[in-house]
Amino acid sequence: MCTSLSLGALDGSKFLARTMDFAFELNGQPTFLPENYEWISSFDKKTYTTDYAIMGTGAKYGSNYMVADGFNEYGLSAAELYFVNAAKYDDEPTAGKTNLVSEEFILWALGNNKNIEELRKNLENVRIIESDAGVMGQNQPLHFIFSDATGATYVLEPEGDGLILEEDKVGVMTNTPDYDWHKTNLANYLGTQTTGFKAKKFGDEEVIPAGSNGTFRLPGGFTAVDRFVRTAFIRNEIEEPKDAQQAVNTILHILDSVTVPRGINMKDNGEPSYTQYQTVLDLTNKIMYYVPYGNRTVFELKMTDDMIKNQKEPKEFEVALKQEFSSLN
Repeated sequence: MCTSLSLGALDGSKFLARTMDFAFELNGQPTFLPENYEWISSFDKKTYTTDYAIMGTGAKYGSNYMVADGFNEYGLSAAELYFVNAAKYDDEPTAGKTNLVSEEFILWALGNNKNIEELRKNLENVRIIESDAGVMGQNQPLHFIFSDATGATYVLEPEGDGLILEEDKVGVMTNTPDYDWHKTNLANYLGTQTTGFKAKKFGDEEVIPAGSNGTFRLPGGFTAVDRFVRTAFIRNEIEEPKDAQQAVNTILHILDSVTVPRGINMKDNGEPSYTQYQTVLDLTNKIMYYVPYGNRTVFELKMTDDMIKNQKEPKEFEVALKQEFSSLN
C-alpha cells in the first residue's frame, strides 16, 4: 500500500508527495546524501558513485543508505510503491549494464539524472534484476513515480517489457493493478461531483435530498483502487493553492484522505500495515516536508546551496516520533 501524487501551485512551484503504507517498520527519516556518495550494489557488489546530492526518506541498511522517496539538487524526484503480483524484473543480469535490485533503483535514478528526459535516455543502461540479494532479504515488487522541476510526471512499471516511462496525466499513483487499469477505472466514477443532486420525482413521489450527496460514489476503503479514485477526484477538484506554503497544506489534506490508521489493515501474521509517514517534496524550492505517524508536526528540511557544496558525508535528521503540542495557555 502507498499513495502518491504530483501537484503545482499558482506561483509555479511543483510538488511530489506520498504516504508510506507498510507493515515492516522501515525506520526511515529525513536524510541527505552528498554528491559523489559511494554505495555498493547488493546484487553484484560493484561500487557506484552518485553525481548529484539527494534528500529524502532514507535508512541505512548495512553499509548503504536506501531511499524510498526524495529529490535531487536539480529537482528530479521519485517515490517507490509496492507493486505486488505485477512487478516483473529481468531474470539474469546483462553484461555491460548497471544491474540493480529494485530497492536500489531510486538511489541510482536520483543520483545520476537531472530530469525526466535525462532519466528516459539513461534507462537504456540499467536493468532491475529479480533477486533476493537486497537489504530486505527478498525480492521487492515495486513500481515508481517520477516528477521533475517542470512538473512533468511519469510512472515506471516493470512488467517484463523493460524499463519504460509512461506519462502520468492523472498525477496519481497507488498500487496493483497498474496505472493503465486505474486510469480506465476512473470512467466508473464520472458521476461523482462536488455539488449535491437536486430533488427528483419517482412516479408522483418527490424525493428530497437528505443532505450533501454529490460525492456518494467515491469509494471509502483503503484498497489501491479506492485510494486511486479518491485521490484523483480530490486532486482534480480541490482549490488550487496560490503558493508553495498553501500547496503543502493542501497536499497534506489530500494525503489525509488516504492515510491508513494502525489497526485498520492487518496482515495475516497480525502485523498492521499503516501509514508510517507522509512526505511532501517541494521540487522548486528544494524543501522536504515530513510527517511521521506518531507526531502530526510538519518537519521541514531544506537542501541549501551550502549543504550541497560543503556537506561531504551522509546526514540523518532525527524527528520526534511522540506527538508534540502547541500550548495556548
